[in-house]
Amino acid sequence: MLLFSEYLRELLKNKQMTVSSLARSIGVERTQLSKALSGQRVLPYHVLEELTYYLRLTPGEEKKLRSYYDDQFAKKGLRRSYEMIDKLFYNLSCLDFSAPAFEETRLLIDLEQYARDRSVFMGETNVQFLLRMVLSEEMLRPDARLELTVPPSDTFLVTELLHRYLDDKITMEICQIICFDAASAQGADINLHNLKSFCRILPICLLSGQHYHPYYYYDSNAPIHYTDPFPYFMVTHNCVVCLSEDGSCALLLRYPDSISCYRRHFHFLTDRSHSLIQYTDDPLEILSSYQKCTGADGFYTAMDQPCFGRFYSESFVHSHLRQELPEFPQILSAAKERFSLLRTVPRFFTFFSEAGVKRFMTDGTLDDYPVEIVKPFSVQERCLLMRQLAEAIRNGDVTGHIFNEGAFPDYLAICTAAEKGIGFFTTRQFPLSNGLCSVRIREPNLCLAFHGWMTHLPGSNLTLTAKETAETLERFVESFA
Repeated sequence: MLLFSEYLRELLKNKQMTVSSLARSIGVERTQLSKALSGQRVLPYHVLEELTYYLRLTPGEEKKLRSYYDDQFAKKGLRRSYEMIDKLFYNLSCLDFSAPAFEETRLLIDLEQYARDRSVFMGETNVQFLLRMVLSEEMLRPDARLELTVPPSDTFLVTELLHRYLDDKITMEICQIICFDAASAQGADINLHNLKSFCRILPICLLSGQHYHPYYYYDSNAPIHYTDPFPYFMVTHNCVVCLSEDGSCALLLRYPDSISCYRRHFHFLTDRSHSLIQYTDDPLEILSSYQKCTGADGFYTAMDQPCFGRFYSESFVHSHLRQELPEFPQILSAAKERFSLLRTVPRFFTFFSEAGVKRFMTDGTLDDYPVEIVKPFSVQERCLLMRQLAEAIRNGDVTGHIFNEGAFPDYLAICTAAEKGIGFFTTRQFPLSNGLCSVRIREPNLCLAFHGWMTHLPGSNLTLTAKETAETLERFVESFA
């Protein structure tokens, strides 16, 4: 496979441009470009936009150049992280929110009768029966609560919790402590162990109705426990279940002093861990979360509908917010601050679906702002915003691309900033939510992974090219004008 530097040299030769002239055009030093052409240095990502413009690249050439650019980071795990995030969003888009085909029958015996005088359970099947029994019995309590240190690599528990939340049968408060690998925690590399752990629990965060609370700490030997046969545990009101590394063996403790001891130890650990998730469903806090997840270098977002924030004037914002809102002055002030920033950020990335565009053009409502807060846009306003977006994509002021079908869930929005955090926001399309909810993550390595995924999208096979996207938007305008 050609290296980025080799392909760039080939393009320079084919386009008949010198190193000096290209360096001046794209705004980098000649020595910096020369080192990139010899494979000694990596160009900043934003320079790819300038290369595309000044080398007059075709869509195929641009996609190939971006692909080779990404390959430079393959040794650091970046490409693998893209694949993991691709899979996460694909799986989220495939979630079936319809009524379950069957539901769990009532417990025929209680935990005391089931366990009898046993304290050790051997074999995955017996351990899973025990865990399901403990979960089901705890869920019967009005104050149901589960505290666990079981890692997300235990796919049985992750799947069990996900299904119970998905069936909307559970309001149990769950706190989980996760061990993140300390390797590369402060560096530029992507820690795939940590990313994989997060990808497993994000669906639970979104489905839990803010009842799931993960915490994390760093350890240099995240998956290794040498001497403890039961290094993990989960605590309910009635028992403690200690689990082996591979989940094939469990120890059941039912004495009140044992339960109290493990609960105190869990609280000791949470006091020394970091909260991974901050939830909110308050409109003001959601606006603030969007603001906090917008970096000085630009705005990067993906959701089912395109973001038109680049084109909202202060008067436009004022006229579309409902003035009867109890907190109208505060919401108006926050919205003005928000869109003032979006009008001026140097880079503006928006990724969306064709179905989301069609929905906006049909009813004029925004997925990420309910009609109780923002009035629907008129047909004339919809066409104007769509024309402005298409033009901005063509002239390079906005990096806008349409997702291929199934690449991103239609009920989710994500906003990333490498240094400031990641925001996940459920929208009006989310079947299990009565309102908007935001989930904010600030763990540095996760921020790096998701922001890298966002910036690689323009050259990936998950989206249409900029030209194809602009043409699609213009066709919608013609059909509705």
